[in-house]
Amino acid sequence: MFKKLLIFLVSAVLVIVIVLLLLDPILKPEYKNKDECKSYGTLELLCGLQNPEDFAEIPGENAVIVSQFSGLAELNYGETKSGILSRMNLDTREIEDYQIRFELDNNLGIGEEGCEPFEGLYPHGIDVYQNISIRDESFSPFLKEAHLLAVVNHQLVDRIEFFLFFSDQVVFSDSSARELFWVGCVAGPKNSTYFNDVVISDENGSFYATHQYDKDWGFSKLFIFNIFRWDTGYVYEWSKETGYSILNNSEGAWPNGIEMISDTVFVSFRMNGSISAINNNGERKDLKFRSYLDGGSDNIIAKDEELWIAVQDTNFGGLTCMEPNQIQCATPFSVIRTDADLNIIEEINFGDVSFGGLSVVYPHNNELFLGSYKSDRIAIYNTND
Repeated sequence: MFKKLLIFLVSAVLVIVIVLLLLDPILKPEYKNKDECKSYGTLELLCGLQNPEDFAEIPGENAVIVSQFSGLAELNYGETKSGILSRMNLDTREIEDYQIRFELDNNLGIGEEGCEPFEGLYPHGIDVYQNISIRDESFSPFLKEAHLLAVVNHQLVDRIEFFLFFSDQVVFSDSSARELFWVGCVAGPKNSTYFNDVVISDENGSFYATHQYDKDWGFSKLFIFNIFRWDTGYVYEWSKETGYSILNNSEGAWPNGIEMISDTVFVSFRMNGSISAINNNGERKDLKFRSYLDGGSDNIIAKDEELWIAVQDTNFGGLTCMEPNQIQCATPFSVIRTDADLNIIEEINFGDVSFGGLSVVYPHNNELFLGSYKSDRIAIYNTND
């Protein structure tokens, strides 16, 4: 009986795959290659970047940190490129790359004991926390002015790297460059852990991080799981006292962006077309904003008790972006804004524009700053136009 059931299930999967391949021109339409840094009137473009995948607000300044994503090996001829962390002034559009200084043997107590400095930086999701609870006069008398930056780093074993950086008014006389001070890290719980995004949950450097899927899964397995919307990952919670645990009720298909408002954790599930709010009792509320194969959300930005959600409006259409020699392609995307109860306030849709797959949106005054997981540009949309 079991053998017959297994044969039936395998046969059903093969039939579905064949049907999808036959429908490939419909499911995976070709989008125009618009690698030229030329605006068509909808978006202002800032080019010359490497996959500006995520933004994190710098407290008290009209600026954000930009994670210039190392990219997926599948999109770079199998090569994992190194990445960059940069600062973008939202008013002047000036972008400066950070230099990194390793603060070894510090007494700040951030991260896990014995975590060594990274050998290469392959950044993905990032987050900034203000008002950190650390005091060490031997490090800097200006420590109370520092902010904590967490960065997903795709080394051989994925890690969360921690950096301190200082407000713009704090200037160190021995360096004119913008600097991030590496002060610690936390290695992933398994060799196969694939972190996507991180959010710092308290002043001691505790965090939540999305584990998207096991990195040793092949493309075929991911493809099948995505077709059936089976769970591929969950959210990890980490603190220095308890180590790693899985956040209750956080499982889903391709967990991606993560944010917090008060004690509520918000998670986007890229292959479910949904956002979930999970409170500290494990109670979960879902917002379903896309039907089957109509795309899903990437990163989430929390600002002023609202969520700004970057949405890619296609699933299989995004496969056309996987040509390594293509900088970006003009897949459709949306920006969804909700309140903290996941009520949709507004939705802005974009179609045939000179931009790649949307992965993050940050609001500033009357403008939206848009970043991408595979593109050489940041786009700016004026909401008054």
